[in-house]
Amino acid sequence: MATKRQISKLAKAVAEVGDRTGNFLERTDPAKATRALEMLADGESFRTIQKELGLQWDTVARLKARHKTLLDERRAVLAEDALEIAEGLRLLQKEKMRMLAEDPEQLARTNIRDLSIPWGIANDKFLAAVGENKVVVEHKSAAPSLEDAMKAIQEAREKLKLGSVEILTKDITNETEQGPESHS
Repeated sequence: MATKRQISKLAKAVAEVGDRTGNFLERTDPAKATRALEMLADGESFRTIQKELGLQWDTVARLKARHKTLLDERRAVLAEDALEIAEGLRLLQKEKMRMLAEDPEQLARTNIRDLSIPWGIANDKFLAAVGENKVVVEHKSAAPSLEDAMKAIQEAREKLKLGSVEILTKDITNETEQGPESHS
């Protein structure tokens, strides 16, 4: 959530744009504009803002563009906070590693993931906040089950049946043996 200082800056920015002529969200609905800016400042996605506030994508994009400097300031504050946390965890990890190096029994009981994962998360958040994190990890589910595959095959067969044309055939082998005059 944005801080009080940040919220007052957001409200001031909305008021400044609200004084302009035109159909700006800041003019037509300043409370909604302020809330959208708060959500942008807190890193919410356009989709979340659209759903929660009922705004169009282009409205959120224009709002973000008009207040880019203010949002960049907020991003810098978030980056500073993330860096402070990451550095604190790094120092704690270093101290814990020193303590563990001096106590073999405790070292045997401590899982390194208990130290590495929080540091990695905080460091990742810092890099993302300053725009340096270019790696995207995509989590995919396991391969489909046999039942899923069989269901997909059955659905495909049903679609083919719906789109097929029935062809009627006539056995003409008897006609050619008897000749055309025998049909009278």
